[in-house]
Amino acid sequence: MNISGSVITFVCMYMILPIVYFMMRNLSKPKKNIVLGVTLPLEARQEQSVLTVCRSYRKHLTFTCLVLTVLSLGAFFLKHSSTVMAYLLTWLLAAIIAPVVSYAIYHRKLKRIKHDNNWVLGTAGKIMLDTRVSAQMSKRLSAWMFAPSVAISVIPLIHDVYSKNGWYMAPLYGTVAVLTACCYLFYLMLYRQKAEVVDSDTGLSMALTQVRRYNWGKFWIVFSWATALFNLGLWLFIWNNAGILIVSAAYLAIVLFVAINAEFSTRKAQENLTAASGRAEYVDDDRHWLLGMFYYNQDDRHIIINARVGINTTLNMAHPVGKVVMGLSLLLLLAMPFFGLWMISEEFTPVHLTITDTSIESRHTALAYSIPLYDVRSAELLEALPPAIRIAGTGMDKLLKGKFRVEGPGLCSLCLDPQTPPFILIQTAEKNYIFGTNDSEETRANYSMLEGKL
Repeated sequence: MNISGSVITFVCMYMILPIVYFMMRNLSKPKKNIVLGVTLPLEARQEQSVLTVCRSYRKHLTFTCLVLTVLSLGAFFLKHSSTVMAYLLTWLLAAIIAPVVSYAIYHRKLKRIKHDNNWVLGTAGKIMLDTRVSAQMSKRLSAWMFAPSVAISVIPLIHDVYSKNGWYMAPLYGTVAVLTACCYLFYLMLYRQKAEVVDSDTGLSMALTQVRRYNWGKFWIVFSWATALFNLGLWLFIWNNAGILIVSAAYLAIVLFVAINAEFSTRKAQENLTAASGRAEYVDDDRHWLLGMFYYNQDDRHIIINARVGINTTLNMAHPVGKVVMGLSLLLLLAMPFFGLWMISEEFTPVHLTITDTSIESRHTALAYSIPLYDVRSAELLEALPPAIRIAGTGMDKLLKGKFRVEGPGLCSLCLDPQTPPFILIQTAEKNYIFGTNDSEETRANYSMLEGKL
């Protein structure tokens, strides 16, 4: 992998660690009477034993993330796309799990202290609702606030469908446009969730609920506009690799900034608003939260519920849908290292080209392409590969396979090793192909054979 590619891949992967670190570290600050996933009364939050656990947790978490940072640098000692990705995907799995393990250790310690001191009120295990909050807070943003971004997002789709160059990018443009339109639906889901209740103070519940809805609403509006402009940028810079990279980086930066800002703004408000809560009766539903993070309540019919702090949502793992989704999510996480191994297999499996009396066959792992000779209009030997932009498929140092936009012939199906010229451009009535192998002499021999059959 080239240096710029390694840096970009590293940054995209590594930025997850500081986000996880600061979000997990922030859990040691009391919010809604909760510290490290454990509900505590006001006086207990200043106990020396509680403060010691929180201090030790922050040190342990910091050390864990420093070790992960050092380990991440190993990616720069690898040369190929697949090996870099395999290493970083394995590292990413560790970067997600290790901070959670740190949290789980100190959550259990704090929970034990709570049990030893009998800091449990009569509300423990009950679901407390304040129906007056929902009744008094029904005002929502109008759908028309989301309409302009949806209109912008469909411009590339409409153009591509009616373009004489074909509509091969329409699936991508359409997917992004649908995501833009769904932002309003995601926003409406806020109002299907229960109000934020920490004690019997209705005014406090209204304030907490309003803060959460305000920040989520702000996020979904910005996200809809950013996604629409991202779609427009992909369309305008479709022939410009640097332009697409800048548009993608800007989109990711905006979405992350708004999401992180909304999350921490909500957490800060929750911390300030509930600083004096916990003097009398308060909500304590620790028994329904496994490790203080995973909700499991068979008596709650909701599938999606509010996370304990911040603006996030989570699933009720007692519900069948919650179990399936969480199970699939866990499988996807654990599969990341194996996906990296698959990429290594893909990149280092040789590409072969075979000319028979009836067809041209390009093979990689399995048969990639087979073209009848009678469909071939022309064949040309290319000593260098023209600039190409991937649309769908694989793009690695030693393998390009799939659909690409190539300067000159336009849309082409590629199956080749870009580091081993020459390449054979094959044009049919409907499609264009560029093939190659991992052996220059093999490619030239196949081209000579093809010339003799045309």
